[in-house]
Amino acid sequence: AIAVVNAAVIVQFEHTDGLPLTSQPILRARVALGAVAPTIVRAAEAEAYLAGRTLTPEVITQAGVLAQRAARPIDDVRAPAAYRSAMVAVLVQRALRAIAAGQERSGLPERPVLLAGNGAARPRPAAAAVARQHSAADPIETTINGRPYTLAGGSGKSLLRLLRDPQGAGLIGTKEGCAEGECGACTVFLDGAAVMSCLVPAPRAHGAQIVTVEGLARDGALHPVQQAFVDAGAVQCGYCTPGFLMTGAKLLEERPQPSRAEIEQACGGNLCRCTGYYKIVDALWQAGQARPAP
Repeated sequence: AIAVVNAAVIVQFEHTDGLPLTSQPILRARVALGAVAPTIVRAAEAEAYLAGRTLTPEVITQAGVLAQRAARPIDDVRAPAAYRSAMVAVLVQRALRAIAAGQERSGLPERPVLLAGNGAARPRPAAAAVARQHSAADPIETTINGRPYTLAGGSGKSLLRLLRDPQGAGLIGTKEGCAEGECGACTVFLDGAAVMSCLVPAPRAHGAQIVTVEGLARDGALHPVQQAFVDAGAVQCGYCTPGFLMTGAKLLEERPQPSRAEIEQACGGNLCRCTGYYKIVDALWQAGQARPAP
């Protein structure tokens, strides 16, 4: 999902034995801000201010104010610049308070859903290196749903366009909803991990293994997630459905019997334009309960 504003804070203490974190001098700090400038920026003033100080309430408040100075936000459809600027201070101060209290992981799941199958799947470095060396004149040789493809003219396209293009793979089950990685309608599997194909350059497919929604069913039988969507009435307009199916299938591969919290976390990158999330969550819950426990 596209962030309205975000902040990352890292603090290294000198670690004087016997002192609580609120009394530990800070050796160095790093504060990075996102969605408030053309690129990610560091809040250098805040970092310099924190060095050598302790995390007292006054120091935390001032660090947030100084972090605001690094932000150069704009007004857009997601938020006004004034809100983004104010939230920079709020987020940095929240992060520092959590660090001071030793609660920086509070609210975070111990085992977050990665949508990478068994958790070990990652895009292969070798395949990524080959894709980087790909020239505009080279065909893209890839495997989609177990079938080899040799596709020309893909160097200027996204993976989504390569998959849907009649002159490419011609697989139109994967949908384009936003073209900016916000809605998840274009979710496919790339080398075992779920990705939003609108954000992936087509040459990354060179030498890779790709699965689209057309590849979920096997030997004429629906994937358990597909069947659960039918049984629970989770299929609505159908536009977002392929992305939800791919997310759900990868979730069950990673967590055979996911909790409702894990289902909601997994679907956080998928938007339903009909706003009917209840049936979708029910379907994924039913699909998980129908599977044997790991």
